[in-house]
Amino acid sequence: MKIAVTRSECSYGKGGAERFAANLCRELCNMGHEVWVLAEIFDPEIHPGLKHVPIKVNRTTSFTKHLSFNRNSQAALKNLEVDQVIALSRNFPSDAFRVSDPLQCYWMKLRYPGKIRSFIESINPRHRTILKIERAIMDPKNTRIIVTNSQLSKTLIGEYYQYPQDRIHVIYNGVDHEQFTPDPNYQEGSQIKLLFVGQDFKRKGLDPLLRAFAMAREQGHDCSLRVVGSDNPAPYLELAGRLGVIDRVNFEGPTREIQKAYQMSDLFVFPSLYDPFANVVLESLACGLPALTTTTNGSSEIIEEGQNGYVVQGATHHLSKDLANRIIQFLKLTPGDRKKMRQAARNTAERYTISRNAEVFVEKLNQ
Repeated sequence: MKIAVTRSECSYGKGGAERFAANLCRELCNMGHEVWVLAEIFDPEIHPGLKHVPIKVNRTTSFTKHLSFNRNSQAALKNLEVDQVIALSRNFPSDAFRVSDPLQCYWMKLRYPGKIRSFIESINPRHRTILKIERAIMDPKNTRIIVTNSQLSKTLIGEYYQYPQDRIHVIYNGVDHEQFTPDPNYQEGSQIKLLFVGQDFKRKGLDPLLRAFAMAREQGHDCSLRVVGSDNPAPYLELAGRLGVIDRVNFEGPTREIQKAYQMSDLFVFPSLYDPFANVVLESLACGLPALTTTTNGSSEIIEEGQNGYVVQGATHHLSKDLANRIIQFLKLTPGDRKKMRQAARNTAERYTISRNAEVFVEKLNQ
């Protein structure tokens, strides 16, 4: 089958959505399909059989970036003779659109809850553009099927758009079990190490995590926190200082060897305010690292409370307190019980493979 995949960036160098695109394209090639990747940024090392179609993007403003990628990729598609078009970015029309990025309509509700601020942001050109494209994608005439990576996303689409539910398919992400694997030499140290990974510190919940971490420390629990990601750390360094935990928080910036960070930690804490399915949670589980996350993160659907991690209610005023309670609960476990959680985490991740994800995706595409 001849397949075109649209994604503004398809590489292993950034976040989960970009890595998902790279993995899906690689697996489609491994399955014997002929694949074109329409992208601005592309990693040629993904698979030698992939055909890159460069897409120019106008980065003058955020809204011109989204508009130009949609317009230019659609123009490029007219020159290709393909059987199916898979949109992994906000793009239409397509045979299949996969919800990789947050639904803008829902995120704006969380991000700007006040009436005045909500109105101001609703006329912001960036938000107006993304919402306009999103509405077009959710028009059944423009998108034959929608693939989500969580029940959360399917439910939200049903709440905000009139897209047929029987044309929405939930396919959980897969993870590379060779790259993300437990450290066979892991030994728990005298101090429990917490880990946070994210590119957007605000949406990923670093603020409530720092407050929760401080609460745990105030109650006499000895632990440290690593923060890995490329966002601006300045306001969070200031917050850590005001909370009196600056000496226990290490801001490390981004890394290309994230698996080592997972392997060296004891608990992954990812209190996202909203994520369709944060793949970092699945990656952490694959490394044998239990995860604490929120109900507003789709990957919470693969967490079994107290077995391979913990789940708290997301985007609430008491989020920090709830996080602190779960962190303390984990800290109070015996080393033997924490070891059992590590094994349970790995066992969970083994059910989710990249190849199976691609196989099911193609099955739904051909229905």
